[in-house]
Amino acid sequence: MSDYDWLDDEAFCATFVRGLTPHEALARLGIDVFDGDDEKGEFDEGLICARPAEGGTILSEWNGFVGTLPEVLQRLSAGTVTASVFVNVNLVAAFEHYADGRNILTFDPIFDGDEDGLPEDFLADRAELELFGNKPDAGLAAALLLAERITEVHPNASSDKVAAHGVREY
Repeated sequence: MSDYDWLDDEAFCATFVRGLTPHEALARLGIDVFDGDDEKGEFDEGLICARPAEGGTILSEWNGFVGTLPEVLQRLSAGTVTASVFVNVNLVAAFEHYADGRNILTFDPIFDGDEDGLPEDFLADRAELELFGNKPDAGLAAALLLAERITEVHPNASSDKVAAHGVREY
């Protein structure tokens, strides 16, 4: 996960949003948007950092889950696509993909589940990225690659800098 050194190794949520700037992505959440980075220590929870990326924006949360909430993904994906990768300290994980306000794909990137309900379109991608089997570290790295592939949003040299941030109360 070298392209994602700015993500916490144990608990994070990364939400990829195609075609929106960091400010536009945060504004869709209906929260106050502030330029630049903010100190994590100032907030107990709810800090969302927006990072510029090739093709769009990556929203990152330390030990947060806002990027997995249906009402958030519906707003973010209106007229575009999103994909979120989430994990907490208990290895509860989720991959969520929305397009134009609709849920397209949801699965656990760490532990195998029922693959029968997954759309055929994504089974080949999941197999190619080895997103099958119980592999905590490899599953998260592969899920981030799948999010990039689906959204066409890729971290670049400027992604390690926060362009804007906001706070959403849980």
